[in-house]
Amino acid sequence: MTMYQLSACIAIVGAVGYQYFVKRVPGSLNPIVSVIAIYVAVLTLSVILLPLFPADGGLLHHFRQLSWIQLALAVSVIMIELGFLLMYRYGWTLSTGSLVTGVFINLTLVGLGVTLLGEKINAVNAIGIAFCILGVALISFRS
Repeated sequence: MTMYQLSACIAIVGAVGYQYFVKRVPGSLNPIVSVIAIYVAVLTLSVILLPLFPADGGLLHHFRQLSWIQLALAVSVIMIELGFLLMYRYGWTLSTGSLVTGVFINLTLVGLGVTLLGEKINAVNAIGIAFCILGVALISFRS
């Protein structure tokens, strides 16, 4: 398996685990306390994993490259954490919550890719996008 494939597998397993476990966070637990605990664990695991990813030029060289982008990512991540935690607390099901938000996320990313990054959409992509929109409408429909 190439790193190209392995990286996708890691992301998929992580995303599935994330959705499953965020759904299981007790409703009685303060959501901010939950997020703090998650990120203390993430920091600990990251320090443990650091030796597996050697820093060419030393860690200080890499720390000097940090910018506002890490803060923007932190804001995005806390919004994801709180958003899904609150979605599941307020009635979204595991089977639809991630799917519905995922389609809207991906449609937005298509728009950003096309407008900001110059990516192209072909006819097959456009048909797929239409099916995604139809799928969300069908999944969200409640009789």
